[in-house]
Amino acid sequence: MSAIIWTLCLLAFVGLFAWQIWRRLRLLLKAQPANRFDRIPERIKLTLVYAFGQLKFLRGEQPAGILHACIFWGFVVLLVQVLTMFLRGWAPHAYLPLLGPHALGGPYMLLRDAMEAIVLVAASVMLVRWLIIHPQRLMGFRPAEERLIHRSHWEAIVILVFISTIMIAGLVYDGGRLVYLAGNPDIEAERAWEPVSALVGSWLAAGGSDFARAASDLAWWIHNLVVLTFLNLLPLSKHFHVITAIPNVFLSKLEPAGRLSKQDLESEDVQFYGTSEMRHFTWKQILDMYTCTECGRCSSQCPATATGKPLAPRQMLLNLRDYLYEHPESILDEGYSEKIVSDQVVSDEVLWSCNTCRACEEACPVHIEYVDKIVDMRRYLVQEEARFPAELTRTFKGMETQGNPWGINADKRDEWAAGLGIPTLAEKPDAEYLFYVGCAGSFDDRAKKITKAVAKILDKAGVSYAILGKEEPCNGDTARRLGNEYLYQTMAQTAIEVFENYKVKKIITNCPHCFNTIANEFPQFGGHYETIHAAQLVADLIRQGRIKVDREIAKRVVYHDSCYLGRYNEIYDPPRAILQALPGIILREAARSRRNGMCCGAGGGRMWIDEDPSQRVNTLRVEQLLETKPDVIASACPYCMTMLSDGIKEKQLEEQVETRDVLELLAEAIV
Repeated sequence: MSAIIWTLCLLAFVGLFAWQIWRRLRLLLKAQPANRFDRIPERIKLTLVYAFGQLKFLRGEQPAGILHACIFWGFVVLLVQVLTMFLRGWAPHAYLPLLGPHALGGPYMLLRDAMEAIVLVAASVMLVRWLIIHPQRLMGFRPAEERLIHRSHWEAIVILVFISTIMIAGLVYDGGRLVYLAGNPDIEAERAWEPVSALVGSWLAAGGSDFARAASDLAWWIHNLVVLTFLNLLPLSKHFHVITAIPNVFLSKLEPAGRLSKQDLESEDVQFYGTSEMRHFTWKQILDMYTCTECGRCSSQCPATATGKPLAPRQMLLNLRDYLYEHPESILDEGYSEKIVSDQVVSDEVLWSCNTCRACEEACPVHIEYVDKIVDMRRYLVQEEARFPAELTRTFKGMETQGNPWGINADKRDEWAAGLGIPTLAEKPDAEYLFYVGCAGSFDDRAKKITKAVAKILDKAGVSYAILGKEEPCNGDTARRLGNEYLYQTMAQTAIEVFENYKVKKIITNCPHCFNTIANEFPQFGGHYETIHAAQLVADLIRQGRIKVDREIAKRVVYHDSCYLGRYNEIYDPPRAILQALPGIILREAARSRRNGMCCGAGGGRMWIDEDPSQRVNTLRVEQLLETKPDVIASACPYCMTMLSDGIKEKQLEEQVETRDVLELLAEAIV
């Protein structure tokens, strides 16, 4: 009778689970296409390192990261235990193949016993965090996550109670068997491998053999029914990530992090020019929504959230997910056309708050992609609705008419080079490198000084290079990040035509934004070039002995990582290597640096959007850097230079703290 009841329970729970999974799966099947099944070996490696290896949890906030990793690894190990206990609904003393106590089962039982105890401790600590400590990262950040803050967190507590119950039931089940089956050769063999279960068994033995058997049988039912209930709760809660996290990591974006999707703007079949409805998202973007763990690591790293803006990546994604769950017809019904870019789901202000710095994506342990979604929705606002901050009208006009976001006369692009004797490609077509200066280095007075420093270093090292001068086109990065894909594509194609006319093969640039666009996005339009950031090239020149440092610079320097150089392109060491090569420099690291560095506030086109003085990202970043007590704040990006300099001015510290480009410091040392 017991086997029949168990069979009926299993069929009912599994059937309900299958129905719930189908409800979620059919939404994915109706979403827009995305190719995420290429480069399988790379995807397997990624999954082993980040999903099974839990790398982001281990190098993130502690002890929460280690606690989660322990619970995950525990469930991986205990999957065998779950299958064994399911099997024993029909064969009470059966073992899975090769996992009997006289084979591989012995070592497995020891591991299982240990993991049950470890997971129980980890779940208990997590319950304390949820019920007593209330970390802000879990509860929500004001003001952007007010909706989350006022929502009940019962799901997390129930799941942790379920996990604890499964662990306790497993130990009681095995401990009871050691008592009432004492003397059985298999059980005695098990006893040697199950120290924790044996301890529990010793407590049960005090009640006698019959009591131990009753406790073990009850624990078996509790264990299995809680597992099946847990399974059916997953698709209904944030813990759906238990099922979707590993696939989501496997299906991660393998293209360069700095490459946004290319829109087909020429086909007559194009139905939309940006994401404004749920059905416009790709199936992978929908899977991201399913996979959010609500852990808050993204929001805890977001500069917009930290400065009180309406954007918190977690809340934005939860708003989208909740809307999808409440309105599945938004994907299933092609006639459904309610806009998600609205005050009810994702507001304009949320989208324009983003710096596209990818701090959220770097922090996310399950590889959710936020920036692409935000830019896709910006594309709708700009290209379909012409709905964007008023100050961007001037930015777009400047790019359209003068080829730069400042709107300065294009004929002045090469004025910085006057009297320096720097050849153009027209004058020196056989130059090894094109020095692509970029708009900031050409038009911004502060950035021009950096451009001259780069040229001085290249000359000292004997590098064969030339510039385009007045012919240099803007690469369109700002337009693309702001959602003006049409303008970006026009500018990118124009730039590639110029490069091709001069048969350019190698490009040096000192702007990380230009570097990212030319290296990672121009290939979408057939522009393939060997692109190197100036700091990379100069660090190599120093190693080769082609640059000799003549002067000592006795200063404390803290280096600020540009998002588009660091997180986007993983260039962290070359700028630091240059600083370390300068005699007298004492290099200091900010608390947030390298992959965890904080944005200066200029990225994502925010350079051109007015900001409330109380919400300035650059002010917060400068405060973080000042904690190192520097004489100099160094960077390797002209946009960062502008934002950091403004932050120092706001603090009225211009006399005490300098803002310098890494290559300016080097140029000063090789006079």
